[in-house]
Amino acid sequence: MTMLEILSKNRDLQAQVEEAEHMLTEINIESLPSFNIGFGRGKAEGREEGKAEIVHSLLSRVGVAEVSELLGLAPEAVKRIAAKGSEDDLPRDRR
Repeated sequence: MTMLEILSKNRDLQAQVEEAEHMLTEINIESLPSFNIGFGRGKAEGREEGKAEIVHSLLSRVGVAEVSELLGLAPEAVKRIAAKGSEDDLPRDRR
């Protein structure tokens, strides 16, 4: 945008750049397909991070079988989620 402003000044196009910049502020970015794609990805990542925090918190207190039962996840899923975190955060008997 800075380069566009410099070029517009050199070519006496400031009014057109100002108009374009004003139009850009009026766009509802939430209606753009790329926003919805990114928002969906962000929500999915947030859910996974939240699930991982819960799994790690529970694993600091109980074993894999109990976490699996409490969350309705397969033991393999609990182990996979736990493996993504730092193994140093978990007690040795819960790994």
